[in-house]
This record gives sequence, structure tokens and C-alpha cells, in this order.
Amino acid sequence: MIDEEILSLISAMENNTRREILRGLILDQSYAFQISRWIGVSQQAINKQLDLLEKANLILSAGMIPSSSGAPRKIYKPTGFSTLVADYSRNFIEIKRYEIPEKEQENTTDLTKHPKELLASLNKTEEELKKLMERRTELVQEKDNLLGKLHYYINRISPDELTRNILLDFCDYLDPQYVSRKYSIPISYVMQVAETYLK
Repeated sequence: MIDEEILSLISAMENNTRREILRGLILDQSYAFQISRWIGVSQQAINKQLDLLEKANLILSAGMIPSSSGAPRKIYKPTGFSTLVADYSRNFIEIKRYEIPEKEQENTTDLTKHPKELLASLNKTEEELKKLMERRTELVQEKDNLLGKLHYYINRISPDELTRNILLDFCDYLDPQYVSRKYSIPISYVMQVAETYLK
């Protein structure tokens, strides 16, 4: 179950020019003409990419600034920071987006810590993230193993294709409402099928 918002985000991020625009806007808010000069791409092409990034909720307008050569210019800034996790295993494919909550950023100009200390803290944080990902990989392997067994069982006991699909989706997504919507059937029927065959 990959929703449209995630697909839009993936589409926006897979383009190198769009990633360069985002990187530039993270460093400093800007407008299309200036961005086109940074990247060396026409302003028309940049406007198109900015529109796609805005539709994907990765940037938004931060206001307007006057221009000496015409209409005021729209300033953009990044938004909607998140972590995107994709799992591709034998028994499931899943992509999830986890929002990174916006909180007041620490003063980046406050350099009471020496750069060596900051780098040491960064290395420590990176090591902790690596350990979390290693543990996550173990859990994904366990999930894959459990789903494999459930898929095998469901394929053996299902009396018909609809029952089989309901049971497979019920296990894959653990979301009876999604299964109900997907097959346009009452949620009570989804639960009845699950309770009957997954005792």
C-alpha cells in the first residue's frame, strides 16, 4: 500500500536537478532566476521543477521580493522534511514516510563547542543510526519469514481467489479498513474471513 503522497515524493526526489534545487534551498531561500544561475539550467526549466517540488510538498512560498527587471519574484523555502524507508523482500514490498517534526533549531552560529567536538558527536550519532538500521534489518527479515509462512498457509487453505486475496492483504497490511476499501466489501466481512481462516 503506497499512497499517492509517497509516490509523488519519490518522483520528485529521483530527479538530480530537483535534488540540487532542494539542497540549495536548504542552504538559503531563493527564487527561480537565482536558482537557474546556481545550477546552470534555464529559468523556464527551473520553474517547472519548482512547481513539481511544490506539488510534492517539499517546498513552499516564503513570500515575494521586488525585482528591478519586472514583476516581483516568488521566494521558495524547503519544507516537509522526512525519512523515507523502502523494504523490498521476498514476501513484501513496503515504502513508508516518517515525518521529521519541525522543532526550533539550535543556533548554528553558536560555536561554543569546538568543531572537533561537533564532529565526534556527529560520528556517534551516525554509529547509533547504523546500529538501529542493523536491528531494523533483523526485524524486516523476521517479518519476511513470518509473511512467507502465512502466504504458504493461505495459498493452501483458501477456497477461492477472493478469499485468498482478502487473507493475503489482511496479513500484508494489517489494516482491515484498507482491505475493505480495496475490495469494496464491508469491514465486518473482512474480519469474518480472517477469523474463519486464520484461527
